[in-house]
Amino acid sequence: MSGFDGKRILVTGATGMVGANLVRHLLRDGAEVHGLLRSESSLWRIRDVAGDLELHEGDLRDAETVRSIVSSARPEIIFHLATARDAATPRERIQTLRTNVEGTQNLLEASASLDYERFILTGSSLAAGRHDGPVDEQTPPRPSTFFGATKAAATILAQQFARSGGRRLAVLRLYSVYGYWESGHRLIPTAILAAMDGRAIPLTKPGFRRDLVFVDDVVEALSIAAGPVLLDPGELLHIGTGVQSTNEDTVHAIEEACGRRIAVSGTDYPPRDSDTTNWVCNPAKAERMLGWRARHSLAEGIAKTVQWMIATRDAYQSGQALSAASS
Repeated sequence: MSGFDGKRILVTGATGMVGANLVRHLLRDGAEVHGLLRSESSLWRIRDVAGDLELHEGDLRDAETVRSIVSSARPEIIFHLATARDAATPRERIQTLRTNVEGTQNLLEASASLDYERFILTGSSLAAGRHDGPVDEQTPPRPSTFFGATKAAATILAQQFARSGGRRLAVLRLYSVYGYWESGHRLIPTAILAAMDGRAIPLTKPGFRRDLVFVDDVVEALSIAAGPVLLDPGELLHIGTGVQSTNEDTVHAIEEACGRRIAVSGTDYPPRDSDTTNWVCNPAKAERMLGWRARHSLAEGIAKTVQWMIATRDAYQSGQALSAASS
């Protein structure tokens, strides 16, 4: 019998990449999984398991709706994965701020009366920002993007809430998660499909690096953190590999897994605001506190992702198309 068997668990962001992998893991372990999602959310990632979930429509920015959903679900464990990223316009920034910060506060308040076993908030490495070396939990946040600033604010808010009430809440700051159900505009699925089809892709200039962590390892970390491990209220843990890879390294790993070369049409693809030549965490605290460390090398995680893409390509591309049409 697993630690989640029969547990009532609320997952926000269940239709996202990490959420879709997490809910499948929880269902396999026998949990009663409730998902909080917006009415406009696309179910393409979880369509095959949606009938096994209790889905609740609501907006995290609506405090009364969040209270009603939490009251109905009565979760023993909460995974707060939902996040907004749009930040190109003033209106988008306001909506992202409200979802990531106000929405987190609404969920904290709505669940405050519950004697939950654990509340897990997923943070982002973008909250840490750019630094010259590996980042650990003592490194002051220095976000370089608006999204990163909102995630840093949500982390601080949740930590204060946990410490003030002695609540069993932890923040897992995720680094660059890849694997099953990743959005099609990202490098790894783009490069895998290009290798399969013999197409060329553009890359950024050489040298940008990321701490790439396989989604199975992330789900494992989330599961352990939600269990009976001893964590202080508001504990912050960095979830990454401690190894950083360039875009060129990533493409080479995909070539090896696919057994095909990928033509590069140029190295003038525009970098993101967050792209940098150093982006890596020190995951020692997660290993010490959770007994967790990433089990997959980049080559191993990419190989599993390629095999998954081969097996699910039609459903994946169909879902991507539906998601794009509805956005």
